[in-house]
Amino acid sequence: MSMNAETLMEVIQKKEKTLEKKSFFRRILEAREFSLILILAVIVAALTLSTDTFASSANLTVMLQGMSVDMIIAVPMAISLVAGNIDFSVGSNLALSSLIACMAMNNGASTITGMLIGLVSGILLGLLNALIINKFRITPLVATMGTWMAYKGLALVISSGSTVANLPDGFKSFGRAKLFGIPLPIVYMVCVVILGMFVLKYIDFFNRAYYIGGNQASARLAGMNTELFTYVSYGLTGFMSAFAGLVLAARLGAVSQSAGSGLEFRNVVALLIGGVSMDGGEGTIFGAVLGVTLMQIVNNSLVLLDINPSWTQVITGSILVLSIAIDKASRMKKSAR
Repeated sequence: MSMNAETLMEVIQKKEKTLEKKSFFRRILEAREFSLILILAVIVAALTLSTDTFASSANLTVMLQGMSVDMIIAVPMAISLVAGNIDFSVGSNLALSSLIACMAMNNGASTITGMLIGLVSGILLGLLNALIINKFRITPLVATMGTWMAYKGLALVISSGSTVANLPDGFKSFGRAKLFGIPLPIVYMVCVVILGMFVLKYIDFFNRAYYIGGNQASARLAGMNTELFTYVSYGLTGFMSAFAGLVLAARLGAVSQSAGSGLEFRNVVALLIGGVSMDGGEGTIFGAVLGVTLMQIVNNSLVLLDINPSWTQVITGSILVLSIAIDKASRMKKSAR
């Protein structure tokens, strides 16, 4: 009997291991990231074969520099969205904070002082979002849509609709210099992505985003300070929006109230494509990176294939609707399970 029992246990254990392997491979195949990698591979292969310039080092460098600003902001946005906090004010924050910084430099402030003023402005604008959400109990979507318009209006008022240029050479090198032959905006982007992956996975405070986004009421009952998380996440997003704005202004050598226009919508679409749920509780930085990369390649391909750039908004809007539909369908499927 004991031999039969041992044999039965061995069979059961082997079956469990087989099921675990199947479950592991199924998770990989069902992961949004895996699907995105396949889609990106197909698009990259098609563009490489159909154009002479897509795979060139010059085009890849331009593309990476172009996506650096979006990516720098997408990382903190992803962390906030995992916790259920969307931010539509990032593009306006970028414009307003970088305008404040550049105007300060034009009025005699040193490069360091001007940059610090811009970064502090970005943090304060982000914290204002959190204050509105926490104290007035306004939903993040409505609150940040309101501040998106308000910050955009303020940027127009303080700049009088004109471009701020004649920036110090020391500041311009912040966005134009290279490190080991790699443009600094790309270096900043890679550092932000690595840091974002680390903090979301290994820093307990930020890892709580999954619990808060999954069920905010339960997170509060478990002793998590959800209001503090909202302040920190929006403050961080504001800081990175200002930082990205300074990088962009330094690279271009000028800044206007239209800087960052449309960035918020591109990034929301990219995050949804990358598997970050609108309802919170799901998503990874790696998925966000893939989403931003896909959006950048789509925009780049329109230029290379000489397609009317007006189609960009049509494609972005279509992808947004499709991504939300996929996100909802995925959640319904999981709930059914």
